[in-house]
Amino acid sequence: MTAAADRAAEGQVAVELRSVPDCPNLAQARRELRAALTDVGLPLAVVTEVVGDYPSPSILVNGVDVMGDIDDGSAACRLDLPTGERIRAALRQAIGAEPATAVTEQSRAGCCAQPGNAIRTDRPRRAEQLPDSLRQVHRAILRHFAATGAAPTDADIRAAVSTADLDTAKALRELARDDLVAVNSAGRLVAAYPFSPTPTPHMVALGDVEVFAMCAIDALGMPFMLGTDAAIVSVDPHTGRPVRVIITNGAATFQPAEAVIVYAATGDTGRSVDACCSTINFFTSGSSAQAWINAHPNLVATVLDQDQAVTLGRDIFEPLLGRNTALGRLV
Repeated sequence: MTAAADRAAEGQVAVELRSVPDCPNLAQARRELRAALTDVGLPLAVVTEVVGDYPSPSILVNGVDVMGDIDDGSAACRLDLPTGERIRAALRQAIGAEPATAVTEQSRAGCCAQPGNAIRTDRPRRAEQLPDSLRQVHRAILRHFAATGAAPTDADIRAAVSTADLDTAKALRELARDDLVAVNSAGRLVAAYPFSPTPTPHMVALGDVEVFAMCAIDALGMPFMLGTDAAIVSVDPHTGRPVRVIITNGAATFQPAEAVIVYAATGDTGRSVDACCSTINFFTSGSSAQAWINAHPNLVATVLDQDQAVTLGRDIFEPLLGRNTALGRLV
């Protein structure tokens, strides 16, 4: 047996691969992990796979996430996917083949290199846990935006909700505490993720209705939430050039074909509208995205490819109104 295998047999190396059910990135993480284990001489037997409410996929070596600390332990589609380099470094540290400081420094860099959960990937869970009356209000707001392209009035909300004597101002404040909507000091909606009541760079056409999205990820998630096709028109904030996305039957086509999405955040805690909505944008290319990131060193940012961005938008917003909700029935 190798020295690494000896340590594994003695129980000194434990690896955990965590995921949510049907995680689209699990297979890639598993491949990276198996290749890393082979490279450092550890058997597959040291790995335990666990499915549950985790940032997914995550790889822990002796209880430490190879990509560094994360914001919370809730189910979420992870943006900083475990890399082979990080996995190998963590495994080598565990078998004593690398100084402990190496992974510590890498972990710290990983924590600062991605925006965490500013966009609220736990939004579906927050919405599901609402009391029935608040859930009705939340869904009424989203349906009104989808059907009209504009924010509902108090009368619109009351007409759509069966709760007697509804206090709409109180309901909006309670929804805002969960960051499902955002309100200003006067209690008026300034966001009902994924919808914006005021113009943004992201216009989404849903049939005959045009509506603004709070950010690029919100724009991509909107048609999945509504079970409809969509046409998105946005602009690259670095070059000023347009980016267009056509989503038909759940498949997205980007123009230009090299377009990417930057998920950036201020690093502050608080509302998504303050922390990240204006800094999650479409870019015409990876080089344009990187130039914009370099010009904004105060932000923490991750460049997402098209599949990653579409998956993230779908995962956040598709559950909010139910998977079988069609736009034509939102009246």
